[in-house]
Amino acid sequence: MIRVTSFEKQQLNEEAERRGMTQSELIRSLIARLPEPKQKDTAG
Repeated sequence: MIRVTSFEKQQLNEEAERRGMTQSELIRSLIARLPEPKQKDTAG
């Protein structure tokens, strides 16, 4: 779960509408811009 303020929620909603996508799609598109996570060494 991600907590956001009502102001941030409104920003997200308006930007998603502007781009013609759902809020979930917008969040996923923003996350997709982040670098790939580093793999953790599970060999320990």
